[in-house]
Amino acid sequence: MKSLIPYALALIGLGGVAVAQTSMLSEISPLEQPTRPNEAPRRLTINVSVTDPDDLKVTEGDRISVGQLIADRTRDRNRLEAQAKQLDLTLQRLEHSTITPPLPPATPPPIATPTYVEQNAAIDRAKADVDQAEALITAKHQEIDYLGQLPHLEPLVMEHETAKLAELQRDHTAAVRDYQLALGKRSTAEYDHSVTMAADVSSRTHAMLSYQQQWANYEQRLRDRDFQLAQTQLRVDEVENAIANLAVVRSPYAGRIRRIKWLGQGTDGLLSAEITLMVRTGSGTAVPGQFDGVPGDTDTAGNRPVIGD
Repeated sequence: MKSLIPYALALIGLGGVAVAQTSMLSEISPLEQPTRPNEAPRRLTINVSVTDPDDLKVTEGDRISVGQLIADRTRDRNRLEAQAKQLDLTLQRLEHSTITPPLPPATPPPIATPTYVEQNAAIDRAKADVDQAEALITAKHQEIDYLGQLPHLEPLVMEHETAKLAELQRDHTAAVRDYQLALGKRSTAEYDHSVTMAADVSSRTHAMLSYQQQWANYEQRLRDRDFQLAQTQLRVDEVENAIANLAVVRSPYAGRIRRIKWLGQGTDGLLSAEITLMVRTGSGTAVPGQFDGVPGDTDTAGNRPVIGD
């Protein structure tokens, strides 16, 4: 009976060792999800989309701290920020651009209505000369008729009077010509005035039409500027929204990058990668703004052991 006691004790000792080994294996086996609420996971898979492999800021084996940058589409961000600056300059230029309204056409002084005083005086003088010449011719005719009735009249007298009549007739012709010339000068002056009036009306009409066209162009330029402002502002909003939508991936926990697996390229041209983060023990609950959060006193040195590594 006594001989069986050592054997039993040996069996009990072996059983204790087996239990300890089983407990150790269970502790170091990786757990994908926490077993208690608000407990940090032991392994975290992060999927990111980038346009260039250089946008991935970590490599396999890196130890990272809470909030450390994992992925950032730097090239896209720089391009969009450059576009935003250019659009902002364009917007400022449009906002400070000055569109001057056209000046109304100058009003020329009215054209005075001519009185034709000189022309009328010349006509009156010429008409008086014509009347006088006609009166002299009439009197000369009467004189010649009287002389023709006298007996024994010298032929030389009749010839002289006849010559006088011819001279009076020439004077009458000259007076009629001067009278017609005076009438023509007044007609020319009246025509020149009508031409001046027509030119003035045409000039005023042309100036008004030109002003209306300039005003229409001014209003069109205002509409074009407002349209460009609206389009530029819309483009600014689109670029700012695109910048805001660029994913900046930061680590929610401290730990080590165990694996980076490239999944391929999508139809949008973005490269997809799967990052496996082994979370350091004692990471605790999540901090707001991260994926699951980390405690505020997490050591960023990265020296604590990683579970499941």
